[in-house]
Amino acid sequence: MTFSTLIVITLVLLFLLVMGAGALFLYLYWWRMQRPVPKLEGVVKTALLEQPVEVLRDKHGIPHILAQTEADLFRSLGWTHAQDRFWQMEQARRTAQGRLAEIFGEPALDADRFCRIIGLQRASEADETALDEATRQRLAWYTAGVNDYLEQHPGRVSAEHNLLRVPVEPWRVVDTLGAAKVLAWSMSGNWQSELTRLLLNQHLDVYTAADLEPDYPADAPMILEGVGSAEQVRLQSVAGLLLTQYEQIRQWLGGESVGQGSNSWVLAPKHSLNRRPLLCADPHLTVQLPALVYEVHLTGPETEVSGMTFPGMPGVFMGHNAHLAWGLTNAQVDTQDLFVERLHADQPFYFAHGAEWELAQVLDETITVRRAAPHTERIVITRHGPLINGFVRRAAGGANAALESTPLALCWSGHTAGTVLTSVLKLNQCQNWEEFTDALALWTSPPQNVTYADVRGNIGYVMAGRIPQRAANLGLTVAPGWEPAMTWQGWIAPAELPRLYNPESGMIVTANNKPVGDDYPHFLGVEFDPGWRAARIEQVLGEKERFTVRDMEELQQDNGSLLAKAFIPWFTLLYSDDPWEKVALQTLRKWNWRMDSDSPAALIFHYLLVNLLDMTFGDKLGSAYEGYLGKSNAPLFPHHPLRVRAETRLLQIINEFDSSFWYAEVAQERQRNRLELLQEALTRTMKMIRRVYGDSMLRWAWGKAHQVRFTHPLGA
Repeated sequence: MTFSTLIVITLVLLFLLVMGAGALFLYLYWWRMQRPVPKLEGVVKTALLEQPVEVLRDKHGIPHILAQTEADLFRSLGWTHAQDRFWQMEQARRTAQGRLAEIFGEPALDADRFCRIIGLQRASEADETALDEATRQRLAWYTAGVNDYLEQHPGRVSAEHNLLRVPVEPWRVVDTLGAAKVLAWSMSGNWQSELTRLLLNQHLDVYTAADLEPDYPADAPMILEGVGSAEQVRLQSVAGLLLTQYEQIRQWLGGESVGQGSNSWVLAPKHSLNRRPLLCADPHLTVQLPALVYEVHLTGPETEVSGMTFPGMPGVFMGHNAHLAWGLTNAQVDTQDLFVERLHADQPFYFAHGAEWELAQVLDETITVRRAAPHTERIVITRHGPLINGFVRRAAGGANAALESTPLALCWSGHTAGTVLTSVLKLNQCQNWEEFTDALALWTSPPQNVTYADVRGNIGYVMAGRIPQRAANLGLTVAPGWEPAMTWQGWIAPAELPRLYNPESGMIVTANNKPVGDDYPHFLGVEFDPGWRAARIEQVLGEKERFTVRDMEELQQDNGSLLAKAFIPWFTLLYSDDPWEKVALQTLRKWNWRMDSDSPAALIFHYLLVNLLDMTFGDKLGSAYEGYLGKSNAPLFPHHPLRVRAETRLLQIINEFDSSFWYAEVAQERQRNRLELLQEALTRTMKMIRRVYGDSMLRWAWGKAHQVRFTHPLGA
């Protein structure tokens, strides 16, 4: 054999080897990634169904499920959810169970510990005991549909299961309740506000800490006022409410030492061009891939409903049937409290309550960790809820001995057995206002503002949810768990929660803003959105008498910022010799305060806001600073009620410069007046923008900073 022949043979073998490897790669790619892709056409035969069912996909891919029995309708919805989104359902149930580290390894251990301590799975099991027979039956039908899909597609359920080699476990009714509990927790965050206030109290005197809370703006809308009402109910000072509780913290802990909303509105026929009510709602849920929600149209002998579902749960949470439509926004009411517990000096796990000592429930739960040793989490549950000190230490950066040694228990309305899915399923079949309010009386967690419109032309609003009644404890800061008067006194009756029906104005607006005045007999909390978005909606709705569907679409996409409009006049008073700062000031003076993606002014404004927040609060709040700006300390759950309130307090401080501790102190330290401080913020801002985006104004665009990355959870 000649040398040249040997070379040819070698090259051929190398070619065949490369081709074989490529073919193997393509086969594995198809086997693991493409084989699980759902089949959306054709006929599926299954013994699950009593009668044939049609699933028709429209041009948007939205399924329209037409069934001849209610049982087949719910089975088919479960089948379709599993077909399109089972990995999403898998993540939801594993989140509730605290079993993410089992597939993701140590990076997910903190998330599992958090969910085990909070007890999302324990709460789900409690919900299962509260199911009525009709709801249990529908959940059983839905579960059967999910499992039928899983059984028919072994090895083809999802690409994620194949890539991670995660075994597919049957779906259970409690898994549906777990997915609902994860959703409820994700919309609750008051415990983080209380924790932030606790940290503020460790860094500041009580008066200064209380001064950080913005009062609800006197000219901001309240839901029950109705649009266009001239009457304003006098508002209490939030700082005044907090001051007493801040002073009490000293007695409880000891020691002395010196933060995406949602909107919905509804218009009566008199404001509609076609003389029919118009209802709009945008829940502003987390932007992710796949989407958190799943749109569907369900048709059965007793059901005709279309709208937004959550994979893993039956029923349309927001949408319409043949008789009425409804929308949801987060009510922002306080359903979580932190309690300082007093531990017995000699008896472990005994905590004081009045004159008695009560034994807490102690659980040792083992968390399986992929490619690592299992972790055992000790969970201590008092009468108020689980102790969360491990995550208090994490939030405080381990810098505060008092927080590390003091037992803190978390009380959450979601720990009590709830009936939210029963409420949703009844809501889907309501025909009028009376049935609507009866269905919402069963809504438990999370509390929601629910707007209403029906085919008869009626409009309305109901706050729905299980909200605690408080006596001595307002729930703004931690409370002493050993004082019986501090414990919740049951729940506010559904009939006593805020509601509105056919107001004279013919308009109802909700945007996480304050729902009622302070003459309302029950305390709901203080962490409502300051009202900028609600005021903008009302402003647009006041521009003309009648509106079309197209008008509503434009309003949903409106990006005008009244917060920016209120800030900008202060900056336009500045003057600078610096050419870049001159450009910035000219840009701001010409700005229409809209957050357009190509707007340089919007970019400049937000950098100014960041710098002013840092100059005003950054070096004074210590470990509480990030919480005050609304940055979450909780794994998986980004919601933090303080996230939009710091900017409002900053604006109030600027407006009342001479009487404010914050700016008065800064001015004294740096020998600056108010405009000079704003000037310093401008100088910092332009240096930062030029460093990040360069000297070309063509690159100064809000859209370059304010972006959404659509990433799959596995990609993160």
